[in-house]
Amino acid sequence: MSIAPSNMQKVSILAVVAFIAMQGYAGAQSTLQECLGIVPGREPAGILKPSVATMSYCRELPGWNLYEQAGQRFQAGDHRGAAQILEQSAQAGNPIAQLRLAMLYEAGDGVPRDLRSAFSWYRAAAQHGEPGAQFELGTYYEYGNGVVADNWDEAAKWYRASAEQGWVKGEAGLGRAYEYGIGVPLDLGQAIAWYDKAAAKGDAKAAYFAKYLRDNHGIDGSSRDEQEQAMLGPLIKRYVMTLPPVGRTFHNHAERFAYMQWQASDEARRKQKIEYDSEKRQYDDCRNSGGSDCHPPVIAPPRE
Repeated sequence: MSIAPSNMQKVSILAVVAFIAMQGYAGAQSTLQECLGIVPGREPAGILKPSVATMSYCRELPGWNLYEQAGQRFQAGDHRGAAQILEQSAQAGNPIAQLRLAMLYEAGDGVPRDLRSAFSWYRAAAQHGEPGAQFELGTYYEYGNGVVADNWDEAAKWYRASAEQGWVKGEAGLGRAYEYGIGVPLDLGQAIAWYDKAAAKGDAKAAYFAKYLRDNHGIDGSSRDEQEQAMLGPLIKRYVMTLPPVGRTFHNHAERFAYMQWQASDEARRKQKIEYDSEKRQYDDCRNSGGSDCHPPVIAPPRE
């Protein structure tokens, strides 16, 4: 005779199953970290990748033999055959294979170029904890790439996941997120700190931006991207009256762009007022001193 479990027993069984599943996922993630040389809580000295010292852990990942076979095919020049085998490894749950397959789809190398498939495989690898894939997934959420709506909160989440594992591109990406307020409160100090981490691993662009922000504090347009600088035009030069929107978080491109449009309009009005007041003062001084060649302001007063 079978006895149906009580509701409390069902809850207990589900809890045990969930715990086992979480332990299995944590174990796989730990194996991946061991394979890549990631030590939680310790900043890596260089680029994260499998090495001779960590290869025993890599071989524990699902479908590793298939991954190595794909690599051999690729080296032999059979990119299409390599992609087919690589997909088998990726389907088996190998996060490194999932990352490489995403890269092939993105480049159209051995497979038709397909950004949606690239996004899907980046997401699979990122969810398994692969830091390179986490950064790449963040870029999709930042720019959309015609695949997904831009979602800067998601972008920042994946940049941070990558950066906190020590992936150099993730560190630079998180620095950039703090520089522009991409899904995090705009904070130039945090931007510099994350840029410095990437720079220490040899990222020349990160080193440049860290120095630029450190020297200029964002007041000369260094926290505006190229599109925003083109919109602001001559206002952006050395004469910038409006500080970066420190502490402000932008959730997508349209939101930041709308804010920058308002800022450009406000700054233009304020500069017009300064120039009008200067010309008006010179005119009044000329009249009050009895001058005979006094010129009224050429610039119209701004609308309040």
